[in-house]
Amino acid sequence: MIDRKYDVLASDNWLIYEFESIGPKGRIPKMVIYQHIEGNLYNLAFGDKDSESGNIDDLVVSDNQDTEIVLATVASTLFDFFENYDGTIVFAKGSTHSRTRLYRRHLNILLEHIEQNFLLLGELNGEIERFQKNKEYTSFLITKL
Repeated sequence: MIDRKYDVLASDNWLIYEFESIGPKGRIPKMVIYQHIEGNLYNLAFGDKDSESGNIDDLVVSDNQDTEIVLATVASTLFDFFENYDGTIVFAKGSTHSRTRLYRRHLNILLEHIEQNFLLLGELNGEIERFQKNKEYTSFLITKL
């Protein structure tokens, strides 16, 4: 599922991951942050690392022509996260409609591989169901099997 990915540096608490996208626009720092919502639910936040504030910018379009490697790298952090936060559920949604559509497209492609390790759910019209290909989910929930 995740053959090509970037090397990731994880924080001591396994909630923040950093890596660099490498492409025609150079090296672009990226971040993945798992934010506790409540109970066993965490939000997955992802985007470029703002060089001034150190925060995530999840609206910038860096277009470094490595989308598949970047998304594989983000997905790879789930393994470490779940290993250290057993029994949790991760919520994910794109910061824009087009980003959610991009994530949904990649989930469709990788669904067989995802289901070997994770339970993937999708939200559609306010209802949560097991993720099925080619449905227009607006958000996603994932947990380790």
